[in-house]
Amino acid sequence: MASVARYVVERAPDQVRLAFKSVLDICIAKNIASVALVVPQKSSFDRTIVAEFLGPNIVKALVKGQAVQIAQGVQMKLEGAQAFRGSRSEGLLIGAHISDKDMNKLDDSIGVQAIVYLPWNDTEGKDWQATWGAQIVGVTTAPTPAGSLPAPVEAALQSLTQAINLGTGLNHPSDKKHAERTIARLRQEGHSFDPVEVRRWAQRNGWSSSAAVDLEAVARKSTR
Repeated sequence: MASVARYVVERAPDQVRLAFKSVLDICIAKNIASVALVVPQKSSFDRTIVAEFLGPNIVKALVKGQAVQIAQGVQMKLEGAQAFRGSRSEGLLIGAHISDKDMNKLDDSIGVQAIVYLPWNDTEGKDWQATWGAQIVGVTTAPTPAGSLPAPVEAALQSLTQAINLGTGLNHPSDKKHAERTIARLRQEGHSFDPVEVRRWAQRNGWSSSAAVDLEAVARKSTR
């Protein structure tokens, strides 16, 4: 999933305007015709600042389940985060003021070409940007650079990734044991690494978001 183009628009008075301008630019540059706007709840969407920007006519159509044209050859539909299923996504996804957990659904989507994230607060935006190395749209406030892992740690994680069933992550006992042995061996060899960076690496390298969180937990447990 690391090959998906990702963009973050930090919280600011003109966040929504910048986001939709960037969406149109991305669609043109990447020849994307389908956009899905994912919001916390469809039922209350008409009372949000995103809806205020789009205007009542577009909002009314979106809430009814209709796709609206936002540029020549580009259509957008509205989806609630709770009902969103990433397996049937394609084109460009906009995560507008949704939670970290719901952004994971977008990140795990199959077939998506680009993701634009409008975080509700700076903390969520910086964490997502650091995880994916997302391009920042507009003026930024001292972005947090993506961390890195020592080469031996990355090599061990790559070996683990190739050995387990990524479809089930660490749900299978033998795969979890393999992960625990890998992390324990790295600690015994004296390698220092941040569990959060382990999770971020996993997300960028084919692990589902939930499986990456499980791997972070294994890494965090090894520090106790």
